[in-house]
Amino acid sequence: MDIEASEALYLDETGTLSFAQLIEYSGLSDAELRELVECGALAPADRSAASWTFSSRCIVTARVAHRLREDFALDDVHSLALVLRFVQRIEVLEQELRELRARGAR
Repeated sequence: MDIEASEALYLDETGTLSFAQLIEYSGLSDAELRELVECGALAPADRSAASWTFSSRCIVTARVAHRLREDFALDDVHSLALVLRFVQRIEVLEQELRELRARGAR
């Protein structure tokens, strides 16, 4: 039985990651992450900076992208970005639905 070791990360709204850290923690390649930024699926703090930094919350998005790539064999980064954007939109809609239901329960 193989047990995969994983590293726990503390994520908060103020923490930042370098591009190299995002590569390391996400399992995605440099090229894949750059394409996700170009497609708008990931947003660096300052796109025009010489070296990008990301909110620590971006690691969640990058890891979801990695999982989607693996689960659905998405070799094309544009397809991966599209699926990732759909997942993000679904999450927003689910949150809105929870909020509406909570208001209706009052």
